[in-house]
Amino acid sequence: MKKYLLPTLFILCSFFKVQSQTKTIDTLVDVGNHKIHFKIVPGKGTPVLFDAGGGNDGSVWNSILDPISKITNAPLITYDRAGFGTSTIDTLQTDESKHGIISSIEDLEIGLKKLGYDKDIVLVSHSYGGYLSKLYASRHPKLVKGVVLIDVNHNYYEDGYIEKVLATQDKLIPQWKKNNKGTYYMSATIQETVRIMSKVKIPQHIPVIDFVNGIPFLKTTEEIERWKECHRNYVANNSNVTGITAHDCGHGIWVGNPSLVITSISKIYAGSSKQKAEIQEHALEYALTANNQEKADVLAFNNSEDDLNTWGYELLRKNENHKAAEVFKLNITLNPQSSNAYDSYGEALLKTDQKQEAIKMYKKAIELNPESANAKEVLERISKDSAKQLH
Repeated sequence: MKKYLLPTLFILCSFFKVQSQTKTIDTLVDVGNHKIHFKIVPGKGTPVLFDAGGGNDGSVWNSILDPISKITNAPLITYDRAGFGTSTIDTLQTDESKHGIISSIEDLEIGLKKLGYDKDIVLVSHSYGGYLSKLYASRHPKLVKGVVLIDVNHNYYEDGYIEKVLATQDKLIPQWKKNNKGTYYMSATIQETVRIMSKVKIPQHIPVIDFVNGIPFLKTTEEIERWKECHRNYVANNSNVTGITAHDCGHGIWVGNPSLVITSISKIYAGSSKQKAEIQEHALEYALTANNQEKADVLAFNNSEDDLNTWGYELLRKNENHKAAEVFKLNITLNPQSSNAYDSYGEALLKTDQKQEAIKMYKKAIELNPESANAKEVLERISKDSAKQLH
């Protein structure tokens, strides 16, 4: 069984669940008929606001808050947009158009004002959250001191592209409407969002770092090239923007290369701080330590159970199923007590039409871990399929 997935996208979004050691202040702020959940890492000076991608809540940033706090000593603010995380949504407002990007930015503005953070600020955003950073900077050009954009949309969904995406989601929309109001309204208003944002720009006097992924999350060559070209054009047409391609990183760049993102945020922050030299020194110390630790982590990962598991699934993704089976077989030889290794081998065996051997592997996975839900589900499915064939 695959232990983790590469970042997936729903209209500029990815889903990550990570933990943090940073002590935070949790608060629900009333913004009118609903409440927005904010988490604040206390600090001094200009705050840094983090805006998550579509479908995400503020917890996606947890893994990088500690080092940024230590480097900058700044107040760090994450939050959940209406309908996500623990933020509520205005159920009295039934007009879908009133739940769009303008409503989101107004929620944020009210929340920041009530919290006392409606002054100078640095913005960091991912994916769909880039819309909020651009919009906030355009509405408050004198307050925003710097922006870090992490694989955000730059006009990609114009020229009919957003209609193509929405056409693939007809079956999902009723489910979202029932169970996930935040995602539903984001989808229902995305065309209007794209139209509004096509006319919005970050003012030229505000320094911007723009990241683009090195491992495409889009599927076709046309889509991949369009995404990259949009980023190249954005950098070329804005003298205040520094473009960075995050090699060997997917959509969640701060997950794939934390130190790259953390030092970039620190650089932007230092440029607007009176403690510039001190912050730069802290960032350098962090970068040296992080780089060395990264090498140690890579060495520990290489040829580990997770490394072999990842390699095997990469081969499955390329439809090299027999090669994948050999890698998973090696994994169970090296890690004979791993339920997950047997589960993965079973999956590869099914793909190479070795059903009886696969069944043995799934049974072994359950023997090692009686709570192995995936193995149980697969065996149940195999049993049902066999029963159908008999009839």
